[in-house]
Amino acid sequence: MQKKWNYSEAVRFLSKYMKNYKKRFWFFYTGWLIESVLEILLPVLLGIMIDEIIYYRNMTGFIRESFIYLICIIFSSVLYFFIYVQHGYLMNMFVFGIRREVFEHWQKCNASYLTDASTGEILAIIQKYPEECMHFIIRNIIHLTNSALMIVIYTGYLIKINIWAGIIVFVVSVFSVFVNTRFSSGVRDLGTQERNKYGLYISWLYEVITALKDIRLLGAVKKIKRRFKEEQETLFHIKFKTEIRALAAQNVILFIHLVVRLILYVLAAYLIFDGSITLGVLTVVFRFYDELSGKINYVCTNYLDAQKRLAYIQKIRDFLEVPTEKDGKKILEISDGEIEFLNLIFGYENKEKILKNISMKIKSGERIALVGKSGCGKTTLGKLLIGFFQPSHGSITIDGQDTAECKLTSLREKIGYVRQEVLLFDGTIRQNILLGNLRASEEQIWNACEAAGIREYIFSLPKGLDTVIGSYGMGLSGGQKQRIAIARIYLKNPDIIIFDEATSALDKKTEAVIHQAWNSILKGKTAIVITHRKEALKSCDRVLLLEDGRIAESNSCNRVEREMTF
Repeated sequence: MQKKWNYSEAVRFLSKYMKNYKKRFWFFYTGWLIESVLEILLPVLLGIMIDEIIYYRNMTGFIRESFIYLICIIFSSVLYFFIYVQHGYLMNMFVFGIRREVFEHWQKCNASYLTDASTGEILAIIQKYPEECMHFIIRNIIHLTNSALMIVIYTGYLIKINIWAGIIVFVVSVFSVFVNTRFSSGVRDLGTQERNKYGLYISWLYEVITALKDIRLLGAVKKIKRRFKEEQETLFHIKFKTEIRALAAQNVILFIHLVVRLILYVLAAYLIFDGSITLGVLTVVFRFYDELSGKINYVCTNYLDAQKRLAYIQKIRDFLEVPTEKDGKKILEISDGEIEFLNLIFGYENKEKILKNISMKIKSGERIALVGKSGCGKTTLGKLLIGFFQPSHGSITIDGQDTAECKLTSLREKIGYVRQEVLLFDGTIRQNILLGNLRASEEQIWNACEAAGIREYIFSLPKGLDTVIGSYGMGLSGGQKQRIAIARIYLKNPDIIIFDEATSALDKKTEAVIHQAWNSILKGKTAIVITHRKEALKSCDRVLLLEDGRIAESNSCNRVEREMTF
């Protein structure tokens, strides 16, 4: 079981992000420290003003203290503005610094983690948890420190006024901390449980939103509604337990403070009757006790909140320690585009080997069809070529260069990958096509559309290339999405291209049109076509049959096309 973090570990982790804003944080802390001093000073001034009028009949002293009181109020207002300017800046810049590192690390995470990771948890780590880091620093460190300091000052003042009042308050403070500690462990465990469940829920909700059309077509709307209700109920029960436990701790402490307040009322009445304190001092005592009660409640609540935030911060740290893709140091240079797989072995973690001693060579400019039953490792082989996975044994070379020694950016710049599920973003057709080459000119974009066979369709749209297509290409057919993907690859102009089941979801007529578009971008390029469709073989020179993790057969496309049964 993983050890739970404490304050010092969280502060050490966050300190590297704080160092760029040290002055801002010091200004912020100093501002709140001065504000805390004013909270102590103002009741004292008010008590003096009352005594000056009631006991000493000193109007000059009353006016003087009133003027000082007014100056303090104005200064406090200006100070608040200064404090929240710092807060706004830090809330944006400090949080952004953490988000940026988390986002960049996510882009580098190895494939094994990304395969099993919860989408909702990753979204929370990138977007939500960094804000909790800032709340931890401000609320659970700065405000907690100042509140603890003020509790000591308030208690010291009460002891000075009357030792019994001070002792009662001290005992109450200690008992409040004890109650808070007893409840905090359960609150933290429930908070962790809520966080994990929320991450899974967000992942499920994301999948439902993206698959809404399929859900309707399958008639599964009622089932999804029922699942949604169940997920909400589970989250509600966990959150309810957390809040009840925290509320129980707060109300126990609140009850104790009410009892103490009654005791202080009785004690104050006796002291006034005895002449030991003035009305002004009594006003300060009760004002200080109110502040003290509030600070003790704040410290207790704050401590409970900190337990949840510590879990969030630890989650960020754990995520940043997820292994990243192994990157080489050399820049891949392609002259011919010859690919060789040598004694290649690969298997996913704790699973049987998928590829077993694969050895084959793909000549420069050759178009290879890679066929085989579903799950035989065709897509895995393609992902090994682009460095998404690393082989357990053996090597992959391009023009004699070991891909494991090459930078992943250069590898992926030189290799184009077209999948069945075309990635389309919210935005215009132009923006989506330009993902292949952000610097492409208008003429180059239209040439790419012509090569992909989608020029006429785009030209027929009222806004042409500036037509917004929505996320996932809503409003486009499967063939149109594929043509946009081909236009991207045309603009990218890679030396090697992988088509991974790129036409498996299309009808034969559309597939034939897409294959014609392939020919315009495959001239002189090395290509691997991963497929189980006979139509795709017509664009290839040779076919490799992958079976039981090995290359079982290498034949001409015509022969395999006649014998294809998978």
